[in-house]
Amino acid sequence: MKLELVSRLRAESGRARRYLSAVPYRLRGNALRFIRETHQQLPARPSPDRPTLVLFAHFDTEGIVDPYVVHYLKALHGLGATIIFVSGSPKLTTESVAPLRPLCAGIYTRRTLCLDFGSWHLAWSILKQRGWSLDQFDRLVLANDSVFGPLFPIDEMWSSFRGADMYGAIESAEFGVHLQSFFLAWELDSRTRPFLEDFWNGFKYIVDKVNIVEQYEIGLSRRAREAGLSMRPFVSVADIRATYERSSDHQWASKFSGEPFNHTLYYWDGLIEHFRFPFLKASLPRYNDPWHDSMARLREFIEQRTDYPYELIQANLDRLGCGPSTWVKPPVPPA
Repeated sequence: MKLELVSRLRAESGRARRYLSAVPYRLRGNALRFIRETHQQLPARPSPDRPTLVLFAHFDTEGIVDPYVVHYLKALHGLGATIIFVSGSPKLTTESVAPLRPLCAGIYTRRTLCLDFGSWHLAWSILKQRGWSLDQFDRLVLANDSVFGPLFPIDEMWSSFRGADMYGAIESAEFGVHLQSFFLAWELDSRTRPFLEDFWNGFKYIVDKVNIVEQYEIGLSRRAREAGLSMRPFVSVADIRATYERSSDHQWASKFSGEPFNHTLYYWDGLIEHFRFPFLKASLPRYNDPWHDSMARLREFIEQRTDYPYELIQANLDRLGCGPSTWVKPPVPPA
């Protein structure tokens, strides 16, 4: 009981500190105050031969840029991307930052606030402060390290992004139809540039995770529709539902006829098998939550169906003390 009370008090104290941290921005609108470390400053102007701008959000409890993140950044860099890397970990180890230097135009850390949207907004504020403009780019991408990937060549998804204003790796109908925010992209033109300028210039730091998801992840798609922008996911809800009959023996098949749910968490294997979906949410092999019997065969599944180096997943699990040791099936509550 005493430990539970201490844990609750710490959580409340942390929430109070985050609210106080948001006050200076709300008063003065200067997100640059959140910068803690500058490992690599943006140059005066972007490289003209890298027309895709990527704002990449990172967080690690140990202040390490894991090799699986470097692998992902290499794939993005290979698309001709100019990458601004912002970590929500206030301090990063020098040795783990070193592999980022040839891949990223700017590398920064910040006070942890407003989750990934806080990192993306700080990246936006930095590029504006350095005199950069969306006019210098053809596409904008928001990405984060919450996924292992790409499991398949990222160009398979990238080349499908045609004929719309806004793209996403996957569509979700949970809590309202939207593109999930761990990978979003926009064509930059006279329609989307003003939309993005308005969104980021009007950004407000929010502390509560539920409100962040509602106002920014779900809200971003809602605002895009209201602005008349067209959206296209790599994998749509309709596409996924069409594969349910081919997965009738799936552990979570009982959800298929119920309320909309997060397919990246409950149907991760179907996404990879049926759509060559390039991402696996990192929380699944780390904590196996929601519980999947199939997680015990994850290595075999990934190695048989993809060319992704599974040792990157295993190394991350080993470092964080996660993986098989945490895959203990939760007890069934008494009837």
